[in-house]
Amino acid sequence: MKRVVGSLVAAAVLSTPAAGAVPAPQQISTDPFTDPAAQHATAVEPDSFSFGNSVVAVFQVGRRATGGASGIGFATSHDGGRSWTRGVLPLPAGVSLTFVSDPAIAYDRVHGVWIASVLGGRAIADGVATSLLASHSTDGVSWTTTVVDPDRGHALHDKNWIACDNGASSPRAGRCYTAWTAPSGEQSVLGLATSDDGGQTWSRTVFDDVRGFGVFPLVRPNGTLVVLGATGENGDSRIEAVSSTDGGRSFAAPATVAALRVRAVSGLRLPPFHSAEIAQDGRIFVAWPDCRYRGACSSNDIVYSSSSDGQRWTTPLRVPTGALGGRDHVLPGLAVDATTARARTRLALTFYALSPAGCRATACSFEPFFVSSPDAGRSWSPPQRLEPAAPADSFPLAGARFAGDYISTSFVAGGTAVPVFAWASAPFDGQFHEGVYATAIAPLAATPAVQLGAPRVRVATRLGVRASARPVAGARVVCRASVGRRALRLVSARLANGTATCTWRRTRGRVTGSIQLVAPEGRATRTFGVRIR
Repeated sequence: MKRVVGSLVAAAVLSTPAAGAVPAPQQISTDPFTDPAAQHATAVEPDSFSFGNSVVAVFQVGRRATGGASGIGFATSHDGGRSWTRGVLPLPAGVSLTFVSDPAIAYDRVHGVWIASVLGGRAIADGVATSLLASHSTDGVSWTTTVVDPDRGHALHDKNWIACDNGASSPRAGRCYTAWTAPSGEQSVLGLATSDDGGQTWSRTVFDDVRGFGVFPLVRPNGTLVVLGATGENGDSRIEAVSSTDGGRSFAAPATVAALRVRAVSGLRLPPFHSAEIAQDGRIFVAWPDCRYRGACSSNDIVYSSSSDGQRWTTPLRVPTGALGGRDHVLPGLAVDATTARARTRLALTFYALSPAGCRATACSFEPFFVSSPDAGRSWSPPQRLEPAAPADSFPLAGARFAGDYISTSFVAGGTAVPVFAWASAPFDGQFHEGVYATAIAPLAATPAVQLGAPRVRVATRLGVRASARPVAGARVVCRASVGRRALRLVSARLANGTATCTWRRTRGRVTGSIQLVAPEGRATRTFGVRIR
């Protein structure tokens, strides 16, 4: 592997084209490596984090088919995603590595430092040995790298992630957490390192009683650490959350977020990893690919759940994507605007839709899309295509074709969302041509996810109530009516031709009730009242 010293690539300022509501994305990565074991020119698997009007992204550069990459690239914007400076993270002195992988980024408000978590690995006779690294920077451009958890001669780490406690009233503000999946026999358990000095030094613990893969730490404003992870196998997989109120020294019993139901796409590496962030009031949102709302699990949507305490989670709702429904939705990158109040919490989501519907292996193309919500998911913008479809064989190999295990989205000042994703053009001249791209998207107009018109009441031989309803796949009508405390006998509930209809046996007296449209995207309720003589 080619060694990197400092920020290898000279800073380059790249301008964003100004065109329409969604400016054309720009490439923010470069592959400077010539490592013959890697596939060039590739940049893949970005994570990003924002603070104020600054956003920093980190990603793999020079992806190797056998695992990891030649280096970890970075791109930093201090003007809300309009222009970027890019380079490569340095390696710590005296550390011998074959590859690096799994970059994730956080910002420590108390110490004023960006910290990137990176997995390091080297080949050994019977596999690989791993270590964890942390690169830190006060400006997102000049970086130094230290060792979080050293190489002990065998594989100890996988799927690391990082979060910092930036709560203004948290008793542990300034503590940063790096979590990873640690092997323990046949199980995957939680490894956790903490730093209270801006990532300079770290303490380490492995929790053998906390199961999970793809662990994802989040810190609520009160200092509570919540770690999300996937558990189970053989059709019994689920996302669980464990919470710590003592700074990561101990964890409560796990709470189930949701069961995982995922359609696998053969020939492509598409793990159903979750993406999560926290709102200003401490509410956690988590999104993942899931086929629960499709008959026979025929395709994946992006669904999301939320929790105000990390213990009780809402029923997963489907992100509405209109005509894209039925195509597999994969690799979500969720952003939550932590500067907005609860009723107006902004959400933004970047994902790929595979085409055509039902595709498999290299017959698939990846097409990146963006949607956003101004009100915590009650309404959503129509999906915006960010780039044309890229055939799967435009992406490097990693056991199968690989667009990365994750992508990212971050909010900057003014509610502007910055999606960061991998995209590729067809290989030529003996190399791949794949990079990490970004753009800055101002708030978009949105419509309610579930729409139900004003009820129209008709009294004849029976009592009927109708309301216009926007057609939504998988929706149903729920009808309620009563005279005083006596519930009326329901004759039928129908949803057809854009109309929801409830019919009851006729009665006398003052009738009150409701007609409700329940859909995978949410629900809408209308009430009515009528006096029948």
